[in-house]
Amino acid sequence: MKKHSLDKIFVSTMVVLSILFSTTGVFADLTTPYRQGFIEGFLMEIGENEVSIEEYDGTLHTLSFDKNPLFAIDTLNASLKDFKAGMEVYATLKNRNISYMEGFSTAAPGYIPEGSKIRTGTIKAIDRNQLIIKLDTGKEETYFTTPATILLKDGKRVSLNTLYVGDRVKLYFDEINTMMVSRIAVQGKSIQVKGLYKGKIAAADVIDEDLTLTDLKLFRNGQWENVSSAKTISYSGDSPIYIGGQEVSPSKLKYYVGNTAYMVVKDFFSSDRVEAMVLKNQYETNYTDTIEEMNWYAQSFELATNHRNLTFNDGTIVIKNGRLVDIYALGPGMDAFIVGDGRIDGMAANVVYIYNEDMNNSNIGQDYLYEGRIDVVFRDSIILRDFALLNKHEWEGFDDTKELYYDEDTMIYDLEEGKIKTPEEFYFEDYAVDEDSDYADDYDLEDWYAYVYTDGDRINAIMVQKNRDSLLRQRVTNGVIGAVPENHQWTGWRVNIINASDWSPRNGQWMARKDAFNLILEEAMIIKDGKIIQADELKPNDRLYIVRDGLEAKVVIVK
Repeated sequence: MKKHSLDKIFVSTMVVLSILFSTTGVFADLTTPYRQGFIEGFLMEIGENEVSIEEYDGTLHTLSFDKNPLFAIDTLNASLKDFKAGMEVYATLKNRNISYMEGFSTAAPGYIPEGSKIRTGTIKAIDRNQLIIKLDTGKEETYFTTPATILLKDGKRVSLNTLYVGDRVKLYFDEINTMMVSRIAVQGKSIQVKGLYKGKIAAADVIDEDLTLTDLKLFRNGQWENVSSAKTISYSGDSPIYIGGQEVSPSKLKYYVGNTAYMVVKDFFSSDRVEAMVLKNQYETNYTDTIEEMNWYAQSFELATNHRNLTFNDGTIVIKNGRLVDIYALGPGMDAFIVGDGRIDGMAANVVYIYNEDMNNSNIGQDYLYEGRIDVVFRDSIILRDFALLNKHEWEGFDDTKELYYDEDTMIYDLEEGKIKTPEEFYFEDYAVDEDSDYADDYDLEDWYAYVYTDGDRINAIMVQKNRDSLLRQRVTNGVIGAVPENHQWTGWRVNIINASDWSPRNGQWMARKDAFNLILEEAMIIKDGKIIQADELKPNDRLYIVRDGLEAKVVIVK
């Protein structure tokens, strides 16, 4: 072939490649958005069913939408027509199509100017003002919060002490080189585990990323319960899959037909999706016990009852506070349901489901619950006498007094009247009297009693009542709301509790309940985000920390 013919072929080829790269932008970076399942950058153009997004590094992508995409702007629900060119966006991808897109407007509080830093990942550890984040890139970074850091959940500002290990977060920074976080946005219920399942793999569709499972069981009320004979669940190509501590490529799932799989399922835009999976390697043994000791060097832990040692690995599924967490969230003293895999002389932990729950999600929080007699009410404080403090899930009594402080933001609930009182009403009404005075004798008045929920010594919420409850009859329970609360004609407001555990003072551990039960809420102080709410504001899948007398709740804290 002549030289000038080769030159023409070379030039033609370069022109075609140039056109492909300049028009689509897709080939510029095959590894980042499509394999990681998300894209961040600036919205350049908006079409009827597609948009062009420029990544921060300048790479341009033209992307179509999924069948039923979801849209949000500044964490609020929106539609595609609300988006404007130039807006900063974050989008998740499924099969190379956009399934969810969120925009950030310049008018939003805490808006980050162009060029500022944004990081997305999962909280691996919390130590007061330090957050260790496992980024979507797989790298771990330590960031810091300040009193000015804004935390948003479901579009509402909440306290930093509502953060959990395992929360998926998006961090915003005002300066490019700072590690101080200015704003944190937390995904809502989608970050919580919807269910822990096990079943046999009947088929694996690698193209549609679907698993067909038979003999499907759900971990509920401390045991495996049958769900269905067959079910198809989607999974993500990025979700970790392990067997015997070794990672399995999703493309090889078809070779594991017949294997038992343990799966963490989350809600993904109103549908079930497998978030993590471990395949049974040998023989299953279930344990319900307390972790007595951790050996990080040998990657094992010892159980308290039979002193059996189980190893763990990168594939071990750990669920705590209803969230999928890192193995390093485990520690001595944790009560758990454990699925072992192997023989007696060599057992590995495939699943560790932690029962422990506390009032405080981490050491950021300083929430306390008091009970006692109201001795004095001042303009901005009260004195409790003969009070008790809920300490490690047990009431600890004190023959002493305790001063606690309230303000205009404190919520005060009068149980007898069933209504919220203003601080002014609280001060002037007879909740505390001199019982030896003629005034108290003439009007037959006595001091009232209270349950007081505090942040340090500041009262967030207080419920006052005429008569004192027997604290000896009360127990602490944690659980999940299994159905919409109902206003029953005989008992009043009540809610069904599933996956519950009771704290046992005698055993010093959480004991899983084997059944669901109905919790009566008529005489309870219900607290969410530090404020008193009504029973009809509770929702299915809310996690609760409960102080109860039999089936009657006294204090309910929504976690």
